[in-house]
Amino acid sequence: MRLLFCLPLLLTQLFTASIHAAEKVAAPSPSPAPLRVLLAGLAHGHAGGFLRQAESSTVQLVGVWEPDDTIWEKYRKNARLAGVSRHTDLAAALAQSGAEAVWAFSDTREHLNIVRAAAPRRLPVIVEKPLAVSWSDAAEMATLAERHGTLVLTNYETSWYPAFDDIRAMLGNDGPLGPIRQIYAQAGHEGPVKIRVGPEFLAWLRDPVRGGGGALFDFGCYGANLATWWLGNREPLAVSAQTSRFDAVNYPDCDDHAVINLIYPDLQVTVVGSWHWPYARKDVALYGERGSVVTTNDRLYSLRTGKTPAEAREAKSPRRVPLTWFAATIRAGRDPIEDPSSLANNLIVMRILEAARRSAAENRTIPLSEIGNTPRRP
Repeated sequence: MRLLFCLPLLLTQLFTASIHAAEKVAAPSPSPAPLRVLLAGLAHGHAGGFLRQAESSTVQLVGVWEPDDTIWEKYRKNARLAGVSRHTDLAAALAQSGAEAVWAFSDTREHLNIVRAAAPRRLPVIVEKPLAVSWSDAAEMATLAERHGTLVLTNYETSWYPAFDDIRAMLGNDGPLGPIRQIYAQAGHEGPVKIRVGPEFLAWLRDPVRGGGGALFDFGCYGANLATWWLGNREPLAVSAQTSRFDAVNYPDCDDHAVINLIYPDLQVTVVGSWHWPYARKDVALYGERGSVVTTNDRLYSLRTGKTPAEAREAKSPRRVPLTWFAATIRAGRDPIEDPSSLANNLIVMRILEAARRSAAENRTIPLSEIGNTPRRP
């Protein structure tokens, strides 16, 4: 009788304990604290876009390194920079800001100096595309990242296109396209002068020393990056390129149109980067032995297989949020090798750009073996 009397109480205790356990399991994990970010330079035209997206729940801006008073004057009243300290010395900015990561909006030439300063402090660095102005700069950045156990990531607009994620899911010999034989990638706009980029951006964008080149580096990098991503970080055997200067008045010192051919044993990749499109574009076409896919914009594309008419589709892949993704990747502390932002990918891109620049200057096809070796990372 005593056991029967106690049974309801026992069941009640067990039920209550199970409810508490369920609540404990179901309780949402706390959101990570915002990533503390130092902005290194503001001379890049994408700085404004970053500030518009820099939600305080994702990133906390803890400092700005910008030695140019004119550039700082342009940005200092931005609401996102309220109360944020401006530094004119990079070492002091890194030492005093308490940053967890550095996002560079400088000219491309400064990327190496920023990594030189940040890597010994084990601070990850994100740069706007391309990674560097030369293969030698990129190789040193890779060495610094490896030596100090930190990350160097590269941001491309096209990394966040859902259509391009859909394409990646189609690839492979068993995919709807079959073995890929041709990739065409076009990127660019009407030109930085015609679209009236800011004077601080234009000052270095058409300076081949500060930018690496003209349209070749500014927009040729997109196709090289995408092809490298879709092909699983495969390197081409050789690169050939031709550059042009259609507007010597506005672009007296650099190319403003570039065609790059990447030569693989089983496919051909053609990249066109230009400042002379009639409109802005970043689109691709891939042709396999069984079908093709051609993008219209960041979400829309057409798929055609065999003799069937092209079928218009909208991407099913979700749009990744750049700042959220970078914050999570930095906290994971590992180069995301299979992502277009990875150092592994962009070292190959830099070898391609270096070979393309040399090919255009020397009027010959450049074996990629002439541009050193891409470091192999575990």
